[in-house]
Amino acid sequence: MSGFLGTKATFAQDVSLVGSILVALAFTVGAYLAVKGYYTAHRWVQTGAAALNLVLVFGVMIPSLFAVSPDENLTLPTAAFVAMPAHEVIGTVAMLFGIYVVLVGNEWLPLRWRFKNYKLFMRIAFALYLIATIVGVAVYVLIHT
Repeated sequence: MSGFLGTKATFAQDVSLVGSILVALAFTVGAYLAVKGYYTAHRWVQTGAAALNLVLVFGVMIPSLFAVSPDENLTLPTAAFVAMPAHEVIGTVAMLFGIYVVLVGNEWLPLRWRFKNYKLFMRIAFALYLIATIVGVAVYVLIHT
């Protein structure tokens, strides 16, 4: 099924791109809420964005990896062979670290597994997610335009 953004991408790949950008925007709004001192709203926005990201990763991104035939990889630009694994590694680290931050922030982990320096950990998670999103957009552009 062809996508809705007018590129060579499939519908699922377009959903992944738009969804990832929306999640990045939600994380940015959540960061702004924290800076302004609206910590309860911040927690809800960040938790929701992390949950939506999990849905995108497990519902769209991972299944699309299994839908690619080896022959399709023969036509990819050389830069894609660097960008794709970079996106997968950075995205995996960002997702796992972000889930850990969400679990700690919501106090869903035992005390001994929690960190105290929330700002540092949240900033690292936010930066990792933004980097993964930027590299993911680059992958999309390299492969589908």
